Amino acid sequence: MVFQGKDGELRISDFGISGATYYLSLLFSEMDFTGPTSRPRIDDSLIMDRGVFDTNAHYISGNDDPRYAPLPISFSCKLADTTNTRVLFDYISGVTKIAGTTQLYSWKGKSEGIDGNTLPVFKDSTGKYAYQVQVLWDGTNDLGIGYSEVYFPPGQQTITESADGLTLSVNGMVYGGVSRILAFDDRTTASII
Repeated sequence: MVFQGKDGELRISDFGISGATYYLSLLFSEMDFTGPTSRPRIDDSLIMDRGVFDTNAHYISGNDDPRYAPLPISFSCKLADTTNTRVLFDYISGVTKIAGTTQLYSWKGKSEGIDGNTLPVFKDSTGKYAYQVQVLWDGTNDLGIGYSEVYFPPGQQTITESADGLTLSVNGMVYGGVSRILAFDDRTTASII
């Protein structure tokens, strides 16, 4: 069986404190999700004796920057005249409350992190929220990827008008872990709508 975009669903969820973790489901109407399947490894550099390869040659690990640098993800969706469209705009704009009353909580500094290292919160922790994004394609053997601590930079989201509707193009930066999943996180207990 070949996985197709029509088999996919994406969920964006907040961390959830004292009660429900809220999520929003998006179906792949545009079928153009792009994201990494794992985090990069640290570069190794070959050290030689004055540029000569001999028995003293060895590798050393580079700095951790490539391992912890934010990774891009992107997707787009058609917008409909529903409450979910407004909720999606709230998620990607960094507000703390959806529909004026539903409090959202950031995943930043609360996920498993990378290699067991919990990542720090943003310097602007009250204005920058990070969410969990999970993508799952349904099949005989489901295929999915989870992205922790995804921040949606407000200036990088675009909307395009065409004769057949409005398309929202969403760009996020993954600060946390990237892992394979077989099902959506069972912490995400309450849909926004």
